Amino acid sequence: MHLDSMANTQANGASSIHVENTGKQSGVAESNGTSVTSFHQSHKHTTLSKDRLEDCIKRGIDLQVMRYPETGINVLIAGAGLGGVTCALECWRKGHNVRILDRSPSPIWTGDNVQIQPSAILLLRHWPDMGYEIEENQYDVAMSYYKQSGERIWGPAPPMFNDPEHLEGRRGFPSVNAHSRIKLYRAFLRQLERLGIEIEWGCKVVEYWEDVEQGVGGLVLENGEKRTADVVVAADGLRTKSSTIVPGMPKDLTTSGKAIYRAGYPVEHALSDPKVREMWNFKPGEQPIWQFWLGNGSHNMIALTHDLAFWSFIHSHDVSANESWIPDIDPAEVITEMEKNDAVHPAIAAFIRTAPKGSVVNWQLKFRDPHEQWTSPGGRVVQLGDAAHAFLPTSGNGATQAIEDGVTLATCLQLGGKAQAANATKAYNKLRFQRVSCGQKMGFVNQQLKQHTDWDAIAKNPALIRSRYPKWVWSHDPEAYAYEKFCEALNHVLSDGEIPLHNTNFPPGHKYRAWSMKEVQEQIKAGQKLEDLQDGDWS
Repeated sequence: MHLDSMANTQANGASSIHVENTGKQSGVAESNGTSVTSFHQSHKHTTLSKDRLEDCIKRGIDLQVMRYPETGINVLIAGAGLGGVTCALECWRKGHNVRILDRSPSPIWTGDNVQIQPSAILLLRHWPDMGYEIEENQYDVAMSYYKQSGERIWGPAPPMFNDPEHLEGRRGFPSVNAHSRIKLYRAFLRQLERLGIEIEWGCKVVEYWEDVEQGVGGLVLENGEKRTADVVVAADGLRTKSSTIVPGMPKDLTTSGKAIYRAGYPVEHALSDPKVREMWNFKPGEQPIWQFWLGNGSHNMIALTHDLAFWSFIHSHDVSANESWIPDIDPAEVITEMEKNDAVHPAIAAFIRTAPKGSVVNWQLKFRDPHEQWTSPGGRVVQLGDAAHAFLPTSGNGATQAIEDGVTLATCLQLGGKAQAANATKAYNKLRFQRVSCGQKMGFVNQQLKQHTDWDAIAKNPALIRSRYPKWVWSHDPEAYAYEKFCEALNHVLSDGEIPLHNTNFPPGHKYRAWSMKEVQEQIKAGQKLEDLQDGDWS
């Protein structure tokens, strides 16, 4: 089947979709009845200061939140993590009707830091109040790398995506390496409140379903209540109940063989220790410190900021690690675990001991092999974020990809319109899978870099120790890509794959193929360098 007349025009960052009726019932794409190049509807008129007005214009930031014409699509999102709330915001901005719920009884104000790369920060240009709040609270860290002996390898330096040659021409809000998870999450929730979107807390999903004939997706709550919508988004994390309705999805998570101790707490606790003060000589208000300390089969990270200290230690999995963020670990346990691999530097041990009671977790790092399908057969239920793809923390990319998911899905639904909503979710899936799968593999690349270090290569070129933040990840614009590629992806879906889709949002020159965690771990065990095994440009 060939769809001949499909136009994709862009104006003011939006696109109109027109698809010719080919007469094949299962392959008919209709105009959504709404021109998304129409005048944007302003959500709120505000008086801006001259300084902010000039700053927005200079940096390419929207002066206020603007909403596209209504699409009539009802979207129900299960899961109010970063991916879920991003999807809610962007669905509202793209004209959809949004409801969002979460299994937790209230917002979870725990966690230490989260890394957001430039491709996700682009979102903020459309949400100026939220963007300025996040910018005010972010941590512009300098990154350094050390051996466990205390010998400096490299740094301090910015993350790769902020090297001077990469900043030229970049607009919008700045991208830095670290954010307080609590402050970042609070900014997203405040933006939802400004729109009048309320999260229904305490709604645990036990089942997902769809009715293709009725054109709805649905979910069942723990109390037996059923909810329906044109599209149901499963953004409920690694343990999503949507695994029963998504074909080919591995039902079980697999241990990666690693676990992570991590903690975050007021910086005053860390600076109260004389060894910490002597080693780092840090004063709140100075540029934040971010250091990796590399060992034999493990590594740790420490950071000092104006308000928070946080640290982590990734180690081989043991029975004490669990799957809940219960901060019940004694810091002494962490030091004992570290000593199994290397002698612990006295200053690092002192830093870890400053963690107050009730601040340290030991979290199993589990993984689910990449699965190509993220939607129910009829496309009415669609996965997003961790529900669709697990990331290791060494990737520095999990939150970024969840945000990209939310932006892409909302845009695909806008372009497909209500008549093609089910196929729009499938187009979103096709646009995202290969990119995300390659991003997942980068977590293992960075893990090998820090835990199975090629010290001979590092001795010749110390800069090779830097965490990999590939250009194909951070230079991506998920919204622009969805506008550019949606027609191609929709044609691919409607033709059952007969019309090819050529994604360009993963490593240039790479020919995608399926892979598994077991395969990658065996390559690491055999001493093979993962970076050298990849075709194309992964830099």
